[in-house]
Amino acid sequence: MATKRRSPEREPTDRIVKRAPQDRKRLSPELEAFAAGDDDAIWRREIKSGRVHDPRVVALIPGLKNADARRVYEAHVQRIRKAMAEETQERLSEELAVVYACAIFRGYSIVSFEAFAEAVLGMPADRAIAMAKAGRVALGLPEALTEAEIAVWLRAEAGVLEVTQNGRVEVRDGVMTLSVPITRAAEALAAVGFREAPIARTAEGPRTVVDRPKGVPPMSAIVEREQRARRGEE
Repeated sequence: MATKRRSPEREPTDRIVKRAPQDRKRLSPELEAFAAGDDDAIWRREIKSGRVHDPRVVALIPGLKNADARRVYEAHVQRIRKAMAEETQERLSEELAVVYACAIFRGYSIVSFEAFAEAVLGMPADRAIAMAKAGRVALGLPEALTEAEIAVWLRAEAGVLEVTQNGRVEVRDGVMTLSVPITRAAEALAAVGFREAPIARTAEGPRTVVDRPKGVPPMSAIVEREQRARRGEE
């Protein structure tokens, strides 16, 4: 009777390699601190100068309420279309420069200035960019504005627009100017101050904030709750 031969044992293809401590891949400092018992380590982040603290998941423009972002967007679209209808090229260039520099097109979730020019204004993107660059020079704007500068500018504009459509905020050569009818000035300045106060309270330079979402308890509280539940079951 034929017997079935046993196949020789094969060498295992997977081996566990124990590396020296210095050669092992380490966790990020945040995760290591979290594992060591720092409840908010994974939520803590540093805010550098020029940035704004905006923990929202969906922020059209950092540091600006989405409703205000839409309000500012609509006002600038109206101004641009008016300048296009009146064929005032200098004013059109400056308006395009502001939308480009402050990324105001994001107020309606438009992904780029080029898409804004072509889809909303019906203007070739290369022409719109060229005019925006010329307008930037005329206004004396820097090559790039920081998040904080954009937030200050657009918060002021949103505050004015909330009170009166006849007001506007301009930045020329580094100087911000608010123009409102004197009859509505007190209301407009109050609306602007309300929006600017959180930025004014922000300290200069790096700082640390905790972005743990509202309603999410610290991990230690979750662990303690689970331990109490187990003891109760026992």
